[in-house]
Amino acid sequence: MEPRRIEEACANCKDRCCARCFNDGDDNIFNCLTTEELELMVKEKRHIHFNAGETILKQNTSASHIVCIKRGLAKIMAEGEGDKKLILRLVSTHAILTGGGLFIDEVRHFTVQAVTEVDCCFIDSDKIYELVSSNSQFAFELLKLNNRQNIQMLNNLVGITQKYMPGRVADLLLYLKNEIFLANPFNTRLSRQELADMSGMTMESFIRILKEFKSSNIISVDGSNIHILDEESLIKISKKG
Repeated sequence: MEPRRIEEACANCKDRCCARCFNDGDDNIFNCLTTEELELMVKEKRHIHFNAGETILKQNTSASHIVCIKRGLAKIMAEGEGDKKLILRLVSTHAILTGGGLFIDEVRHFTVQAVTEVDCCFIDSDKIYELVSSNSQFAFELLKLNNRQNIQMLNNLVGITQKYMPGRVADLLLYLKNEIFLANPFNTRLSRQELADMSGMTMESFIRILKEFKSSNIISVDGSNIHILDEESLIKISKKG
């Protein structure tokens, strides 16, 4: 299904809504913009709604826009040959996505797919180029944002390649609780296969480790709802690897 497009820009954007949307997060790169610069950025901006399962950004397509997620949950995936996919991380409300190749080859290097319903804004990358050229503070904040995102994905890949399976699952559960949902218990809204993909293991192995954690009273599981009962034990398992 094609995403439903809302052709008009957000009505309040000229009242700095782009800046206020990110006041509570670490990824706020808009507060350093003047009113005039914000007006330039949101000119021809499009607000788009995606249903769960729809593709927001597609790997190997042109990096013509950056995407700001206003609300919802999405997954970032690296697509390999055939049907092979690796979920690198999740992104939620207030995340900003550049596609990975904004200032290099203008090609998106990963796919972003909606996990829940997602509302986001597409901002023309040409506007970002212009702001980076004229506002050094904005360029600095954008660089920090890209570095944070790269470090997050690097740490995830290191964990997947260097830790045993219990350590990987412990890392994932701590990540979901402390960085994505900020709640306990939490509803992952992800299938067991998707959770296994995030841990770099088969679904059967992931389910087995999950059952071991449940038998040890480290977690309780009810469908997609997970409750961490003993976070200290999870942290020890994560550190042990």
